[in-house]
Amino acid sequence: MAIKDYLVVDMAKPANTFVNLTDYFQGRVGDAEAYCKLWIKYASRPIDMTDKKLRFEGNDPNNTPFIDAGRFDAGDDGDVQLGMITFYFPKGFFQVEGKWQHAFFKLQTNDGKDISTADLTLNVLPNNVEMGIGIHPFESDLEKTKAQINQALREMNAQQLLNQIESMKTTVGAYTDLITRNQVLNKPQVEELVNDKFNSFSTTMNGKFTSLQGNVNSQLVGFQKTLNEREWVSTGYSATMLNGADGWVLGQLAYNDKFGVGRIQGFVKLPAGRFEIDFATNPLHNIVDLSNNVSQPSVLCDPQSDWKNGRIDGRVGLDQNQTTLGMWGGTKTADKDTGYDFFLNMVFQFPRSAIKL
Repeated sequence: MAIKDYLVVDMAKPANTFVNLTDYFQGRVGDAEAYCKLWIKYASRPIDMTDKKLRFEGNDPNNTPFIDAGRFDAGDDGDVQLGMITFYFPKGFFQVEGKWQHAFFKLQTNDGKDISTADLTLNVLPNNVEMGIGIHPFESDLEKTKAQINQALREMNAQQLLNQIESMKTTVGAYTDLITRNQVLNKPQVEELVNDKFNSFSTTMNGKFTSLQGNVNSQLVGFQKTLNEREWVSTGYSATMLNGADGWVLGQLAYNDKFGVGRIQGFVKLPAGRFEIDFATNPLHNIVDLSNNVSQPSVLCDPQSDWKNGRIDGRVGLDQNQTTLGMWGGTKTADKDTGYDFFLNMVFQFPRSAIKL
């Protein structure tokens, strides 16, 4: 993947941050699903965008607000877990040319919290060919939902009205027949009939509600018991880079009372002339016993400057004491004058007894 094609968007909004989309993306009036590539981070660390929502908000050059718009995926060369995504602006989003005001991205986390970026610069070019022909108006998700609800209510109310009219016709016809044959009940008879029917109905419904309440309470107790038995705990840890290596390495741990899953991931920059080295501490050391887990994934190493020898397939793993992570050589000799970069992803599974917490 070409990292230079991605605009880094830091959700932590450091004081010296100003997001400028102009060098990475310029929309055009009438575009349908125009896109730009973003690398979402928080305090310079990539954010796992799995199951998260990213929306775009702002005022266009006519000061028209656009709220909760857009979608994203990994695109052709991204990685959602590393925050490298392709964001798509919806059809009809760009109505007029010029610069947007007060525009920003908003991230919704898995627990429903919203985090917004600093203000960004977005420029929309004119469409001098179509001149407004075929440009569809933008409709937000909220407006679509409201329209669908209103349409459903109109259809439901119309049908209910027809049903009521037919019922009234039947009732009026029945009473007309009774009046004709002098068989209409008097007031005391009507009251007695209504009371008998109501009391019977009330008794039946009270019994059904009592039974339903007991069933619901029983199901809730069983559901809560299942949740308690399968409760998961998740934590995260960071590693220390070693021997001149740069980048970042993180450890993630999730477990319940039966077993656990661990993951070590990161982006590593090896110094020139030092390929086979211990490049970071093990972030899960003293947290999980990984002695029975043998994970030595192959990684694709890109040279940082001189490409005369091309890429190298390297292999990484833990040392015998599980304290450090190291590079164990590649498919061919590394260039001694060039440093190498690679992404790291190691996954482990183990019983609850292997966790030292």
